[in-house]
Formats: sequence, C-alpha cells, structure tokens
Amino acid sequence: MLMEKLHHAANSWVSKAILGAIAVSFVISGMYGYLGSSSDTSAVKVNGEEISQQNFQQQYNNEFQRLEQQLGPQFAALSDTPEFTAGLRQTVLNRLIDQELLRQYGDELNIAVSDEQIKREIVRTPEFQVDGKFSNETYQLFLRNNNLSSDAYAQYLREALRLAQLQTALTDTAFLVPASQDTFAKGFFQSRTVRLAHLPLAAEIAKQTVTEEEIRNYYDSNKSAFTVPELIKVQYLDLTPAIAEKAVKVTDVEIQRYYQDHKADFTTKGQERLAHIQLANEKEALDAYEALQKGADFATVAKEKSNDKVSAANGGDLGWLNAGDLPKEFEDAATILEVGRYSTPVNVDGQFHIIRVLDRKDSALLPLEQVREQITQAIRRDLVSNQFYSLEKQVAEKAFEDRTSLTSAAKTAGVEVKETDYFPRNGVPAELNFPSVVNAMFDGDVSQGNVNSEPMNVGEQHSVVVRVVDHKAEGTRSLEDTRQEITDFLKRQKAETAVLAQAENIVKELEADKPLPAGISFGAEEKWVYAENKAPALNNIIFTMQPKENRTAYKAAKANNGDVMIVALDKVEDGQVDDTLRQRFDAQVLQDKMRDAQIHLLQSLRAKAKIEVNESFMKQNEDN
Repeated sequence: MLMEKLHHAANSWVSKAILGAIAVSFVISGMYGYLGSSSDTSAVKVNGEEISQQNFQQQYNNEFQRLEQQLGPQFAALSDTPEFTAGLRQTVLNRLIDQELLRQYGDELNIAVSDEQIKREIVRTPEFQVDGKFSNETYQLFLRNNNLSSDAYAQYLREALRLAQLQTALTDTAFLVPASQDTFAKGFFQSRTVRLAHLPLAAEIAKQTVTEEEIRNYYDSNKSAFTVPELIKVQYLDLTPAIAEKAVKVTDVEIQRYYQDHKADFTTKGQERLAHIQLANEKEALDAYEALQKGADFATVAKEKSNDKVSAANGGDLGWLNAGDLPKEFEDAATILEVGRYSTPVNVDGQFHIIRVLDRKDSALLPLEQVREQITQAIRRDLVSNQFYSLEKQVAEKAFEDRTSLTSAAKTAGVEVKETDYFPRNGVPAELNFPSVVNAMFDGDVSQGNVNSEPMNVGEQHSVVVRVVDHKAEGTRSLEDTRQEITDFLKRQKAETAVLAQAENIVKELEADKPLPAGISFGAEEKWVYAENKAPALNNIIFTMQPKENRTAYKAAKANNGDVMIVALDKVEDGQVDDTLRQRFDAQVLQDKMRDAQIHLLQSLRAKAKIEVNESFMKQNEDN
C-alpha cells in the first residue's frame, strides 16, 4: 500500500517528492495572485510552469516549523543566522523545482491514476483504519485537521500515486545481473588469511639526527600547522525555568478563578453525526430524493448513487462533526433537521447533497475536578513564565550595575557562576554553543573582557549571561616553541622511510626462501574480510596483494599509525554468505543502483529544463 511504501522509502528523493506533493501547502499553490495583474507572482518558473511565491512561502514556513519542533530550544538561536535562512530557502526552492520536474515528466510518460485506484488506496490506508477496518470518521478527522476537502485530498493522492508509478518505473531500470552480482559478492566478502610481522621503529628513531636547517625549513613550509586559534575563557550564568519554579505555588483560589474565567475552554462542543448522498447535478439529486420518499434505505442509496465514494462505502456516514467543519450551507441544512430526518437536495459549491442527521450531542461544562490538573499546569506555566522574565530583568539590571563580576547577578537569580577552560571558536562548550552567544563572546562588546553581557535568549525561557575573563588572540607558535615537536616528527619520518626500505629488502629475501632476520617474527594467523575494512590502509594493501599458487606471498606495508610491517598472505577464500545476508547485500546494491538512476534522472531533467528563478523575490525574501 502507498503509505507503507512511502514509510519504507522515506530516504529516497522520489518519496520526498511524493510527500511534498500531498503536503497541505499545495492547497494554496497559484491561488493568491491578483486577477489581471501583470506583475510576476512566481518564485520560480520551470519550463514555463509557475511555482507561486505563496507556495514557496508556505513550504518555507512548513519546513521552518518542522525544524523548530525537531531542534527544540537551540532553534531560536540557530534560525537567527543568515546562513540558516539562506540554506533553508535554497533547500525549499530545490525541492519545489524537483517536484515540478517530476510532475512534468509524469505527464510526458502519460502516467494516469483512476478514481477506483484512489478510492482503494484511501480505504486501505492504515492511518484511516480502526480495528483493521476503514473508519470514515478517522478519515474525516484527518481532512478537517488539514483543512482539506475529500476532492482536494483525492487530487493530492492522485499525484502521489503518479509519482509512485514513476518510482516503480525507475526501479525497473535498476537490475542486477546474477553472474556479475555473484562475482561482486564473492569479492566483497572475500577473506584472506595473513600473518603480520611488526618492525620496531623505536631503535631506528633513536639513530636519526635532524639538522637546524631541516627544522627551520619544515617550520617555514608548514606554519599553518602551528597556528594557535583565538582562545577565550568565560564565566556564565545559565538561566532556565528552574530558577523560577521554586518560587511558584498554585492555590485553590487561583484554580477556581481560572475555571470561572475560562469556562468556554472546558465546555465540550455540540456535535452532529451526519450522513449525505452527494450527486453531481440537481436532476440526479431529485431522483435520489424521490427514491428516499418512496421508502428506499438512505444507506443503500448512498452506496449506489453517491459520488463521494469514500463515505458511500459507509452508507454516506461522515462521522461526528463539529460546527465549522463543513460549509455553511451544508451545516445550516443539517441544523434544522431532527435526528433521523433527511433534507431536500442542497446545492453546496455546485454539488447537490441530501443530508441526514444520524445523532446529536449537546455541549456540556466539564466538572472542575476533571480539569483541575490541566488548570493547575496552565496556571503554573503562566506563573513560571512571569517569574522567569521578572528574574531575567533583575539579572540584567544587576549585571549592568556591577560590571566587575557576575556574582551579584548570580545571587539575584539564585544560581552559581560557572567558568570554562580556554576554548576556540570551533570548540565552544555545548552549554554555550548558540550562534548569538558565540557571536557575543568572540565578536561582541564582551569579547575583550571585563564586561557582562545582557541575558541572551537561546530557547523558550532559557537565557545565558556571559563574561569573558581572559582572551588570547590568534597567533602562530614560535620556532622555539615547536622545535622539539618538529624534531620528533622528522626523526620518526626518517625512521619510517628507513624501516620501510628494510622491510622491502626482507620481502625480497623471503621470496628467495631466506629466513627472517633475528628479532623479527610473524604473529599468529589472522583472518581479514574485505567488507569489514577494519584498518583501511592495511586493508587496501592486503586485498591488493597477488596470491601465489601453493606458496606464501609477501609485501612490506605501513599501517594507518605509521608502523611498518611485513604481510604474509597465506590463503584467499571467496566470500561465502548465507541467504539472509546475501538478500540484504543484493538489496543494498540494488538500492544504490536505484539511487544513481534517480539522481541521474533529476540531473537530466534539470539539464534540459528552463528554470527561471525570480531573483527579485528571492532577494526580497532574503532581506526579510
């Protein structure tokens, strides 16, 4: 089913395009321009097809809100940077362009989806099922929550199914040749039995000498490696709701007053359970009405004649509805009906409906005890918020009055002054790693020290006050300071070269059937598997060695850490994998091929497309 396919393919760009295609934001696409206006209302045009500025803005707002929920408290500081907004704008623009290119490509392929397919997908969607059966009430709730009509959702679903067919077509182009895949699997899971002989470096390092000229030349050629970044040490106050919560207590009087002042919030809304028969024109509606008047069963007529196929499957039942869920004309017609009665045909936006009231629920005020905890939490949130901002203001005043330290401000807030060690711009402690705070510490008025910052908001009811207690400017370590480090490095470098040459000579002797020199020996057998790649540098050497028939092959090698060793390759075995692992491996290879096909398709579509970005709009959007 579609929803399951989308869930399992969530990382593919096609699935993202599908999800984007059914996003609620598509409702507003192209519907906000002034009629007859000659101004450019597009954000971008793709092969002449306009993607409206309103569509772009809605997509941007949706993505902004999604990231806000995902990132939590850190989002407030992050979203205030130009880099963030520029990156988000470009991401949204690229997504819209890709969606439009895919839509146009689907048109070229004449990909179509029938009404029956749409109905089948809706009824089979797990999110719309209760106890394994389609629930029209759940479906209607989904539509109401997303401000969608059944026709609008059907259109979005149609586009989603078209794109799913396109994905299937792409999948069919990615296939595995069994013989080639067998060879690939054997090589990928190949194992090699080796023995390793380590050649010690310590003695060789001790023999090496380094001249003053070598040291200076290395220093002059690698000064960037000895750059010392700008470093600061700071004291700070971390202001969170915890500083306010201890002073907050909710009383029974406050609870009672809140309950009385907000009765509307605790009153359940009246609901109607409605059913309808939807017909395309007045004649069909009158025919259906006449059938009902002659005694026909409402649910049966709905199943046979209603063109709202989803509710028709349930005998026209639309489930429980709140006031405002349906168009005014529809609700007005239902309001005057008694429970069990049905209306004459009602024209709503060009469609004719026969409406029946199945049941009603009156509004009711919930008892105080039932909502006491809810009220307590609401009052507590308000009190904590007010107390927090009051304390934050007092902290700001104390930090300004006493600029010699944070002690007075800390005492006011009831928190301790925390102090960091020295850190660079790219190594800011997590508790201070917010763009606004980093900017203040390194570039603001407080960066040179002896000044307290104002409380800087880094999240909901979360502020930080900082004071730079020491500052070290960026610089380059002197030759004297780096002399020993350079000397040690050059000695080791020379030793590695010398020992590697020694290892290569030993390999020649081993190939001539001569024994290892005294003091050097091979370790126990080890089995290395290419797929594990446990030590990349050594792994590459081991698996590029050419095995020799009926005898050991040898090679000098240098490991990732610079150690020199001799590899003895004794045996090579093709990879043997069980069916489960092989299936997973084949699936991963196929997925990689599909991803390549998808990327190449979009690259090809973009290369041929005429994409006209409205730079003035994007620039204006950037400035805002």
